[in-house]
Order: sequence, then structure tokens, then C-alpha cells
Amino acid sequence: KENGFYLLRDGTIDTNIVYFGLPEGCTLNKEEFTQRLSSEYGIKVTGGYSSGGKLYRAVTHMQVDDAMVDRAIEGIIAVAKSS
Repeated sequence: KENGFYLLRDGTIDTNIVYFGLPEGCTLNKEEFTQRLSSEYGIKVTGGYSSGGKLYRAVTHMQVDDAMVDRAIEGIIAVAKSS
């Protein structure tokens, strides 16, 4: 939230699935955002969720530790802010 991202349920997360929307002013389209995350950071997210198609989904698994989650968050913020 502090970086302008939209988070469902005010950021409350109960599972290993996180949905988020890009900050207002981010000019990257869905394909550009997901491709850059993958190529620059090795992060794979999917987009096009919600009625307006503006939400992205990130899912972790048991082998993902806190440091990996922090790196993913940093990559998502960096790519979104670079537009």
C-alpha cells in the first residue's frame, strides 16, 4: 500500500495467494509488466484478474522463504515504478 499498490481486503492475506493492482500512473500493460518481472527478476505472476482485468496474482510454495518473498516484492515495486 505504501508504494501505491492496490491490495484486496486492505492487504489482509490468509493464504499463499496474493492479488494486487499496480499503482495509478504505472503505464506498463499486463504483458510488459509480467514479461519484465520474469526476465529481470525471475518472478512469475499472472495478470488479468477481476472484472476490469487489472489485478495480478502471485503464489508462493513451501520452498519460498522470507528472503525470496522480500526480493519478489522489491522486484515488483521496481518494475512498476520504472514506467
